[in-house]
Amino acid sequence: MKFPKLALAMALALGGTAVIFTGPADAQRDKAKQKAETGPTLTREESAAINPVLIASRATPPDWAAAAAALPAAQAGAQSPYARYVVGQLQLAIGRGTNNTAMQTQAVDAMIASGGAPAASMAILLGGRATLALQASDWAAAETALTRVVELAPNDINRLYQLAEVKIRLNKNNEAFALYQRLLQLDEAAGRTSAQEHIRQALGLAVDQRATNLIAPLSQRLVRAYPTTENWRSALVTFRSGLGDADAQLALDVRRLMKVAQAFQRQGDYLEFVSRLDRTAQWGEARAVLDQGIARGALNRTDAEVMRIGNSLNARITEDRSALPALRTRALAAATGREARIAGDTFYGYGQYPQAIELYRAASQKGGEDANLLNTRLGASLAAAGQTAEAQAAFRAVTGPRAALATYWLLWLERPATAAAPPAPTPPAQPTGN
Repeated sequence: MKFPKLALAMALALGGTAVIFTGPADAQRDKAKQKAETGPTLTREESAAINPVLIASRATPPDWAAAAAALPAAQAGAQSPYARYVVGQLQLAIGRGTNNTAMQTQAVDAMIASGGAPAASMAILLGGRATLALQASDWAAAETALTRVVELAPNDINRLYQLAEVKIRLNKNNEAFALYQRLLQLDEAAGRTSAQEHIRQALGLAVDQRATNLIAPLSQRLVRAYPTTENWRSALVTFRSGLGDADAQLALDVRRLMKVAQAFQRQGDYLEFVSRLDRTAQWGEARAVLDQGIARGALNRTDAEVMRIGNSLNARITEDRSALPALRTRALAAATGREARIAGDTFYGYGQYPQAIELYRAASQKGGEDANLLNTRLGASLAAAGQTAEAQAAFRAVTGPRAALATYWLLWLERPATAAAPPAPTPPAQPTGN
């Protein structure tokens, strides 16, 4: 979290509000008119108490030692709100002149509490107090000041962000989450792109608060605005973790997009997906996932476990591939869509996307299968085959629990050509060694 340096204008120290001293009473002068023309004034006694500080502060060069020595008497003599505000201004000038941060903090506190600060100056004073507190890592004081600043300026993006970050420091994550949601809503209303950090923080807090209904929209907002490889990883990992494994087929399809987007980072990511595919007899796809992990350095080709898995898959693939033509023939001749859907999964895993497209469409025509599942996998096959427009049409037809995953696919297909993520690799035509 970055905080700005203290930049209270000198207007708040000496010149912003004129320090007015009353002279001898003029019985003929209309006192009401005087107040309207000149603003608040000091009494004779307040002027006498404050004048030594003022003189020392305005000397050339300023005599800060003398001003500091006279300050307690000025504070004691300031009885009216305006006088207390004036003394706070002078105290701030002394603190600035002597680089005394503690005195500056006390001065700003005094001006805020004086009751004599002009309404137009309160936001500046509170902002300065918040900055001093942030610089001192005094999170409780920063929270108090920033809360008041935000009340005065509810659309101040920077102060809302600072207050949200302070709430996190104070372990008030639910309040921080509400503030980040407010930040994003302000951006949306203004038609501007939210800062990447704001979206990422909101997403992290949504996970922390178990706001499952907001995780997908926030992560989609992140990759829509900032489609980097790292953000795609964050978005899909977060989305996957929120789904659980109640729907095993959906869990597989989420991981398929993660492979395409190269959202896997660790050895465990790859091996877990390979294990899932192995259990569903998708050996060609499992081999392709294993090869991607090796190519990206997440898996070590000579690791004993990787070698064991690879050899096991190779043995199964040799027989499995030879049966593909007969599998396609039986599936297309079947009365229901189940065989065509299973065959489509197999051809997809081997990277034979035209055949997978044919089989998923056949399964849809025959009926008996989940249309949303078929459209999800048809869209993935079309995307891998380079038929982007057709893939987008398939994903747009997806509804229900799979709609969020389809939206991620659409965002992936619509990402800028310059986005830092490569296209999906084609699985090898033949099984490879370890």
